[in-house]
Amino acid sequence: MVGVDALAWTVEDKEPPASSAINVFVTGQPGVGKTSLVLNAVKKLPKDMIAGFYTLEARNPRTGEKVGLDIETLSGECAPLSRLRRGCGPKVGKYYFAMEAFERLVLPLLKPSKAIKLHVIDEVGRMELQSEHFKDALMALLASPNVAVFGSLPACRYGHDLPFVEAIKQRSDTAILTLTKSNRDATALQVEALLRNIVSSASVSSAPVNSPVEISSRGSSPEFTCSSFSPYIVSFKNNEEPPEKKRRTSDSKTT
Repeated sequence: MVGVDALAWTVEDKEPPASSAINVFVTGQPGVGKTSLVLNAVKKLPKDMIAGFYTLEARNPRTGEKVGLDIETLSGECAPLSRLRRGCGPKVGKYYFAMEAFERLVLPLLKPSKAIKLHVIDEVGRMELQSEHFKDALMALLASPNVAVFGSLPACRYGHDLPFVEAIKQRSDTAILTLTKSNRDATALQVEALLRNIVSSASVSSAPVNSPVEISSRGSSPEFTCSSFSPYIVSFKNNEEPPEKKRRTSDSKTT
């Protein structure tokens, strides 16, 4: 774990460090549970004080083949992030980035607001970083004194970070926690305590800390099709197991 001095703290301590505008990111290998940790922590926070998005796999409903990724906001709006077919936007690996749809949905979520105390970003990945507007908006948000950012970062490749990701990790106001299969439970407790402390410092909350945050599909960009199947729902029972990154299906045809 690296980051601000305030994170020289363990879950055994009585109180997490006082901080009203600390940025917190988790990183780790694909499939280790970053999105599950993010969503499970977010569902325990007051819904009126948070905004953001997360990513889901998109699959062809007929073949089950993965055709890309979707993004979904915490308020339930949906848009494609990437697709196999040409014409969506810049190519990253074997996928094409649906930049216009992504920017249309995500950029408004990155504007500082008095009502929003915590911005959730899952993830700051190679696809998302093709958007210069996204990078500019995120850096401005990270520097905003009265809001915090909570999200996920991709793991290093060949021992090196993406330059933009490295810049985030080097910020003195940002904490980075590396998630592994062996430390998931302890890291989740630490993240939840930090986020509770961040939002509890807000002076504009009228909702209890355990207010439900419903995450479901309710719309999409007109140029692309999100899942027409059952929505992705995060339940809010106190004893529920952490949600896993579930697969979505898409009506989009592959090339």
